[in-house]
Amino acid sequence: MSYSIKMAPEDFQVEEIPVEIPAKPDGKYLILQIRLSNWETNHFVSYLSNALSISRKRITYCGTKDKRAVTTQFFCINIPGAPELKIRDCEVLGSFRSDMMLSLGDLRGNRFSIRVETGKDQSTAMEKYRSIIKNGGFWNYFGVQRFGSVRANTDIVGKKLLKEGFEASVREYLYDPDIDHEQYRINLGKTWDYARGLKEYPEHLQFERAMMNSLVHEENYSLAFDTLPKNLKMMFIHAYQSRIFNRIIHIRKEVMDHPEIAVPGDHVSPCDALSNINEEQIIKVDSFNLDHINRMINSGSVSLVAPLVGYLTPEIDGIPGEIVEKALEEEDVKRKDFDMAGMKELSSTGTFRAIQFKPVDLSMSEGWIRFSLGRGMYATTLIEQIFSD
Repeated sequence: MSYSIKMAPEDFQVEEIPVEIPAKPDGKYLILQIRLSNWETNHFVSYLSNALSISRKRITYCGTKDKRAVTTQFFCINIPGAPELKIRDCEVLGSFRSDMMLSLGDLRGNRFSIRVETGKDQSTAMEKYRSIIKNGGFWNYFGVQRFGSVRANTDIVGKKLLKEGFEASVREYLYDPDIDHEQYRINLGKTWDYARGLKEYPEHLQFERAMMNSLVHEENYSLAFDTLPKNLKMMFIHAYQSRIFNRIIHIRKEVMDHPEIAVPGDHVSPCDALSNINEEQIIKVDSFNLDHINRMINSGSVSLVAPLVGYLTPEIDGIPGEIVEKALEEEDVKRKDFDMAGMKELSSTGTFRAIQFKPVDLSMSEGWIRFSLGRGMYATTLIEQIFSD
C-alpha cells in the first residue's frame, strides 16, 4: 500500500500521557497543559519565554514534538502567578501549581489520532497490523523527526561534533550543501561571512542568528555553539545515537526477522503496558536463563533492548555484540568518542532502548488510525510498518 499523512496539522494529533504530577496550590512551578498547532517545541519555548519576559531556562517540558501537528503538551514554568497567554495557535487547556519540575522524559507515553490516506479499504491495513503483532510487534526505529523535520541533519551535526569538533558542527548547522537550497544559506557556505549572514538569514531563524552574532564578535566556535539551548545541544548527540541504534536494529532484522526472540548476549528490561522499559534494570541473557527470558518476553513482562551507544556501553557477547560492532564500524565511531573531555553536558554514557513495541488500543475508522505508544516511540514508525508495501 502507498499512503500519505500530515496533509494538514490537524491530521496529526498528539496528546501527552504524563507521569503523575502532584498539585500544590503554593507550589514553586506553574504547570500548563497547552494545545498547540503548527509549533515545534523548541521554537514555542523561545516564543513563550519572550512573551513572559523570562529566560527560557525557566521553562521545561516533558517531550519535544514535531511542528506539523496539533499537540497537547505539559509545560513547567518557574514563575509566580498565572499570566494570561495570547500566542497564536496556542490554547491553554488547564493550569495548576506544583513543586515538581518537569523534565524531558516525564511521560508515560502519547495518544495519537492520525489521518492516513491510502485510497483503499482499511481492512488490509488491519490484517497487516495483526500479522505484525503475531510476529512479535513493531521494530522500534526512531522516526525521521528525530533527525530534523525541516532540515534532516541533526544527526550529522552530532557526528561532526563528536568526530571533528565545534567548527565543523556549527558550519553543518548553518549550511549543508546536500539539503539546503535557500540562497542565504548558499551564500554563507561560499564565504562564511557571518556579518553578511546576519543580514540575510530570516529573523525567525533565531538559533542560527545567535550563532552568527557570536561569531561576528569573536570567531570562537565553542562559544557560538554554546548560544544554543542546552536541550538542543544534547539533541545533536542523541540524534546521532539514534542513527546508530536504527542501524543496529536494521542489521538485527536482517539476521533474525522476529523482534521478540532473545539469543545469548542479548539484554532485556522489565516493561509496562506501553512497552516502556526500566533503564536501571538491565538483565543479560546467557545460555542458562535463555529459555526463562524468552518465556518472560512472550508474557510481556520484559522487553528486548539494544544499546544507545555511549562511552560506558558495555562490550556485548554473541550475535548481538557482532551487530553492535558492525554498526559502529560502519559509522567509524567508537564508544570513547561519546566522552567529550571537559564537556560533561555533551558527553553521553549511553543507555538502552527497547527493540520492539506494541501499541495500546489501536483502532481504524473512516481514514483515521488511533493508538497509544510509550515515551520515545514514533507513530510514523508504526504507520510505515503497517502501510508500506
